[in-house]
Amino acid sequence: MKFLRAVLSVIALSAAVPSLAQATPETLANEVLIAYQNGDIDEFTELVTASPLLDSTATLTAQIKTNIQTLLDIYGPVEGWELVQEKSVSNRYVENSYLIFQNEYATRLKLSFYKRSSGWIIASFTIDDSIGNLLEEAD
Repeated sequence: MKFLRAVLSVIALSAAVPSLAQATPETLANEVLIAYQNGDIDEFTELVTASPLLDSTATLTAQIKTNIQTLLDIYGPVEGWELVQEKSVSNRYVENSYLIFQNEYATRLKLSFYKRSSGWIIASFTIDDSIGNLLEEAD
């Protein structure tokens, strides 16, 4: 089976979605996952890079879009997802890992959330096809 190492890491220090100041990590994650499921690469990219402090250059945005499209092209459409790991170091910083079931193979999405005074934001994300690492991390 082909493995694609399309690892994307983005650090966002400000509001990921300003209109969702009262959003929870779950609602933010669902918006990102639904955009991916719908194949809406523009929406996916906007949701994970919306921070005005993020160095979201045209090159970075194009790279994210290309890598997401590549994952969809290789593994097919998203059929569903499951929260498989939840970590927190406080009640203000949470990292969730989602197993995304695609037609040909599964991918993993890690989202880190930070709760600032105005609400939750997506602080960083990684998406890749290293689902075997989930078993190692569970040990």
